[in-house]
Amino acid sequence: MRYSTIVQRDVTGFNQIYEAARDFEELNVMEAIVACKFTLKKVEQTLCLVRMYQNRLNIESMDLVEFSETFIEEYATDHNECFRLTEKLIRRIGTTITGSMKLFRKFCPVIRRQMNSAGRVVPTLDYTRLRFRHYDRMLFGSEYYDDSVKTLLHEIAAFFYHLVTTLKLCKDMIRQEEEVMGDFERLKRIFEKSCDEVLHCVHDVFDTFGQVKLISEEELAERRKNARPMKEWLAREYHAHDKKWLRGEAYMYRLASGRQYGLDEEASILWANNPQWGRKVCSLIPRLDTLGIPFRNSKKAERMGKKGTFDVREMLYFVKWSGVSRLSDDGQTVIDEANERRFYTYLQKKYQGDYLLPTWQAVCNERKYFYDAKVSMQELVNNFASHLPIKPDAA
Repeated sequence: MRYSTIVQRDVTGFNQIYEAARDFEELNVMEAIVACKFTLKKVEQTLCLVRMYQNRLNIESMDLVEFSETFIEEYATDHNECFRLTEKLIRRIGTTITGSMKLFRKFCPVIRRQMNSAGRVVPTLDYTRLRFRHYDRMLFGSEYYDDSVKTLLHEIAAFFYHLVTTLKLCKDMIRQEEEVMGDFERLKRIFEKSCDEVLHCVHDVFDTFGQVKLISEEELAERRKNARPMKEWLAREYHAHDKKWLRGEAYMYRLASGRQYGLDEEASILWANNPQWGRKVCSLIPRLDTLGIPFRNSKKAERMGKKGTFDVREMLYFVKWSGVSRLSDDGQTVIDEANERRFYTYLQKKYQGDYLLPTWQAVCNERKYFYDAKVSMQELVNNFASHLPIKPDAA
């Protein structure tokens, strides 16, 4: 007969080691030392093992705490296509779990080999003397033992206390995941936020190649045809994939949302969180000539057969009004130069009127002046809104 220290990598195995660690008592250790006939040398060897696994637990638990702070709020993370949460957690503290099982194994009864049981394998947690009260409480007290035994008691107690705390964190994460999967509003918020984060790379594609078709009309139509209820889909796919998968899904989700408001591929990404406002902005672009926006005469405009060049400051107002820049929660201006540049590039491609648009560099130079003067974004937005006697989409 031999003892198995293998832990099932599922909820059952996770709960088994949690219950075993929680059952720890110091008197069990003292009884086990006597029952297993520990020599002083073996006590010292076990103490070295405990300290080694405690150090590893310190490292893995710190990593786990950091992981727990972001994992629930991320719709997809690395390696999620391979491991569900319970298995992922077990892998993250794998050395700790292995070490704790080896400690449990240290305090199992000595096996006397017999022919009829030589090939039998039994679970360590079912036989370790650290879990069960075999002792008479009147017979034991640490004051009667060598200092090395007292130190071992203290170190093992500290290890299992820390282990239980770490496993509780794991159990709490599993509980939180289940709660999120049952809360559609929170799940949708997490999905939307994660989509925003991964779609930056789609912007990079646009920056490099211009407006390109990242998904065919046929594929989009097929996805629509086979679409499942949003609530069911979000719960099923939560924490089931990696960010590469989410990038594609987020792109198609934003594109589908934008199509409902008549936005093209690039505009759907620019106004991913507010396609209705994106429709207002896009409907205004062909009508810029009718708004009475100030312009200046320029030789370049004359050579190109244009009436003039739009005032740089007015174009800055338009960039701010477009909604690709935003205010932070505390009302401060959030400078999102990359998105502003993308919008201006989109504007230059879509505007076909009688005036020239100033260069993006000129707009940037004007923007620096307003930032230095600490002019609020709302003031800039209002300056452009003054040109709008009617709603942009009312025509």
